[in-house]
Amino acid sequence: MQKFKAILAVAVVGFVVALVVFNASRPIEPEPETWNSAMAKGNKDTGRHYIMYTDIFCPYCDKFSNALHANAKDFEENYINNGKVYYEMRITDLNYLSGHSDNSRPGGESVYCAARQDKFWEYYKAILDKLYNDYHSKGIGVSKTSEKMPDLPNSYYYTAGETAGLAMEEFEGCMENHEALDELTTNTTRAQKHIESGVPYFVFGKWRASGFDGNWDTDSDYKTAKLMLNAGL
Repeated sequence: MQKFKAILAVAVVGFVVALVVFNASRPIEPEPETWNSAMAKGNKDTGRHYIMYTDIFCPYCDKFSNALHANAKDFEENYINNGKVYYEMRITDLNYLSGHSDNSRPGGESVYCAARQDKFWEYYKAILDKLYNDYHSKGIGVSKTSEKMPDLPNSYYYTAGETAGLAMEEFEGCMENHEALDELTTNTTRAQKHIESGVPYFVFGKWRASGFDGNWDTDSDYKTAKLMLNAGL
């Protein structure tokens, strides 16, 4: 059994590497412009602009980000603080447009509202942690065939906002008045011109990769994430 597990692990890693190499077969020039500086970290002059196109209600995206959050110290030390990577998140509501999740639009708005307070990273972690604890850990909303999440009220995002330390009156006003909707929809339209499939979609340096087949184990998922990160260096 142990031998079988070892062979399976090697096969999975081999598949991931092959997937990245396949998607990296056509070099492109990364877009140098930063869409929203509050959603980026690192030195933008590093020359390696790593972009993740995502959607708050994309479970495959969330697996990747949760792995980075759980291993934040290693990620910061070995990719960000040493000037190796300029990492940018580009939030879309593509899953709303595709009909996969009605939550995608208000969820996306909530992120841009948090970014207006320069609290994107705090809020992003808080909302993903909440979604995992309330739904993903229970097998809800984890795939196209799993039980769907219910439509979430704005109060759901407000709870995450409080955890992230947002100025709540400002955050709630932004949500209720849809103050960030234009930025979200504009950036979603821009994203559609740059990606060749659904989210998550990555541009690592000069290379592209799509999808993330994690298993909600942040240790093993982070090993896979590092393979993808390193492929662009």
